Amino acid sequence: MIIVGELINASRKSIGEAIKAQDKDYIQKVARDEFEAGANYIDVNAGIFVGKEPEYLKWLVKTVQEVVDCPCCIDSPDPKAIQEALSVHKGVAMINSISLEKSRYDALIPVVAGTDLKVVALCM
Repeated sequence: MIIVGELINASRKSIGEAIKAQDKDYIQKVARDEFEAGANYIDVNAGIFVGKEPEYLKWLVKTVQEVVDCPCCIDSPDPKAIQEALSVHKGVAMINSISLEKSRYDALIPVVAGTDLKVVALCM
């Protein structure tokens, strides 16, 4: 079984505010709590920040991996944001998610093909 901590999601008010304010301490506390609770991956999502998602996702990956020794689950439909996050990620990340939705599939397959990345695949 793989356990993914899902609390670092910008759609949660406190997390969104912490991301916008670059409140490293708050994000790191959430990441540590999830890791200590048994998470194998820490999900990071900055999807509400249209136009800033790549920058914020990259910041989240760095911030989380400074305090926990586990990979991130990069949660975005945007291949550019995923690539930005992967550029600073340590270890083998997980991508959340890919589906058979043609535009999304076509955009993400080149990012994951030929890598060791883990992928959440939705059958829809």
